[in-house]
Amino acid sequence: KEVGTPAATGWDGGPQRFYQTLAQDVVYEDPTKLVTFLDNFDHNRFLSEVGDDLDKYKMGLTWLLTTRGIPSLYYGTEILMKNFANPDGLVRSDFPGGWSGDKENKFTASGRNAQENEAFNYVKTLANYRKNNEVLQNGKMTQFIPENGIYVYFRYNAAKSVMMVMNSSDKEETLLTERFSERMNGFTRAENVISKEKMGSLNSIKIPA
Repeated sequence: KEVGTPAATGWDGGPQRFYQTLAQDVVYEDPTKLVTFLDNFDHNRFLSEVGDDLDKYKMGLTWLLTTRGIPSLYYGTEILMKNFANPDGLVRSDFPGGWSGDKENKFTASGRNAQENEAFNYVKTLANYRKNNEVLQNGKMTQFIPENGIYVYFRYNAAKSVMMVMNSSDKEETLLTERFSERMNGFTRAENVISKEKMGSLNSIKIPA
């Protein structure tokens, strides 16, 4: 990290770590067959790793379900199960529900609270989008060096192009897109996969904190 440079914009912190790691894909014969994951039964659950921050949680799940490779989603992540692997049993708790007599049943929307349903629906939307779009399963990937804590990458094939934008700073940013012309030339409009918002101009994009 450069002296006086926030971790989110330094050369070895924040989204730079994603960029630097994925830049090494050249050493693999086929990086699309690598398994990606945020947590598993031997590691702290992802929600706890990000301090129960729902926005950071969503960024992580977005990366998991849109980056190259085969995503591995640990059970319960979709309903905000959390804990630290100290001991490991704490991250291996039973999924709430599914058996008669259970006090909670997180398998149904009525059994989940508002935040759990928000997370569940977010994961469901992205997971189904990936399932129904081959571009996120086996499309090529181009990433750009993060600037000001903003990380941008594309998944694309002959039929479709998907742009991912992640803002790791704590304030809203306006992203000027001229730098990404390599992958954006010819495109004049887009749709937000999550909100279904239509974007009629792509010259600049407002990115929430």
